[in-house]
Amino acid sequence: MEHFNPTPIASLPGQLDLLKVTFRSRKTFDIDFRKTQLKQFWKLVDENEPALREALLRDVGKPLVESAGLELSLFKNEIVFMLEKLDEWLAPEMPYVPEPFVGLSPTIYKQPKGTCLVIGAWNYPFFLAASPFLGVIASGNTGIMKPSELAPRTAMLIAELVPKYLDQSCYRVVNGGEQVVTELLKLQYDHICYTGGAAVGKIVMKAAAEFLTPVTLELGGKSPVIVSKNANLKLAAKRIAWGKFACAGQTCVAPDYALVEEEVQEEFLNCLKQVIQDFYEGDPSAEHKMGRIVNDRHWERVTSLLASTKGAIITGGGSDEASLYVEPTVVSNVALNDPLMLQEIFGPILPVVTVSSLPEACSLITQISDKPLGLYIMTEDPAEVQYIISNTCSGGMAVNDCMTQIAVPNLPFGGIGPSGMGSYHGKASIDTFSHRKSVADVPKEAEEAFEWRYPSGDQVAKFTFYKENLEVKLT
Repeated sequence: MEHFNPTPIASLPGQLDLLKVTFRSRKTFDIDFRKTQLKQFWKLVDENEPALREALLRDVGKPLVESAGLELSLFKNEIVFMLEKLDEWLAPEMPYVPEPFVGLSPTIYKQPKGTCLVIGAWNYPFFLAASPFLGVIASGNTGIMKPSELAPRTAMLIAELVPKYLDQSCYRVVNGGEQVVTELLKLQYDHICYTGGAAVGKIVMKAAAEFLTPVTLELGGKSPVIVSKNANLKLAAKRIAWGKFACAGQTCVAPDYALVEEEVQEEFLNCLKQVIQDFYEGDPSAEHKMGRIVNDRHWERVTSLLASTKGAIITGGGSDEASLYVEPTVVSNVALNDPLMLQEIFGPILPVVTVSSLPEACSLITQISDKPLGLYIMTEDPAEVQYIISNTCSGGMAVNDCMTQIAVPNLPFGGIGPSGMGSYHGKASIDTFSHRKSVADVPKEAEEAFEWRYPSGDQVAKFTFYKENLEVKLT
């Protein structure tokens, strides 16, 4: 698995055509077939966990517990929950309609969209390619999965394993870098799901617009965590440190920076330092303690940000280029124009900004990065929780924890505005990768009730009848 082999570009149109032929054959429409493929995907992970863990470790230094709780076991659990509810989620819906329309049997049917493209990301190189693809399978589509080339061992292992477990006439894995993605995006799909940065997200959206293809974009931004004076500071520090430093800070919903009320800032910083010491037992660089930065370019970017900050480094600050390691770092007294606050950090550095109140925190969030993918509030005051929910806008949110909102089965995961559009997970995956077809069944017995609409006869009388009998009055 030392060599990364891109998929030949010349093969891409033919692979897509095959998937479209399969879709037209309606092979994937059978719900039992879909369930079998989901179970096969579960087996793929279950029977190959050691190899997948090794690939994740070598690609991004993924610690043992993170590879289970944030990638492989999380994925397996999602399949089990999906199988439990799939019949219910796929069943036709009978929406509420006003009484005069009940006789038309209004029904919403969930139909597969067609052939879909899922483009994954390198920070969670298995989960962020495979998890959205569950929605492709469960909804009855065919599709292409494109793992990130920046995690080459994981990408190649996915390409090796998928043909052994999933039906290749329905699902394909394509590997490659920018050139392959560029060629993929020249082709027509029925839905595209992309996880990654906003710059490439715009490229994906422009390419999709050429064919009027719907898109789901999971992007990012600077997700804040607010620490109230009413927080349990020790617990808040523990949970923030976990959320920030998991995957070496390379998580799209990780707390990017902290807004801490002034009267508890010093105590909070002391708690953070102690938590970091306790977590890593004096050596964060030890294997299975902390992940690594994905490659040289990103390591240089993260360490350059750290070198240019004007804030005070409270703990951490070390790094090692040879192993792409960056020490868990906390920086206080950070100004809004500091380099750490001008872009998403995507690394294990937590800037701490002092605020005087929660209203000020809400105002600053809008200034720093409007509509982030995640947002977190640490407080024991329920009124403060409701204030933050009502006065901020974000893709998702957790109270007194970080990132948990994306781990809860059946909670939609998605962004808003610059942090993305659309969502998936659980039923949201079915909604995303299905077309909701509205059907009205009009019986012949309804003909008398429809007589008013025809152009024959006294039109003034019909107009009067409609106004007096069918126009609903506002009460």
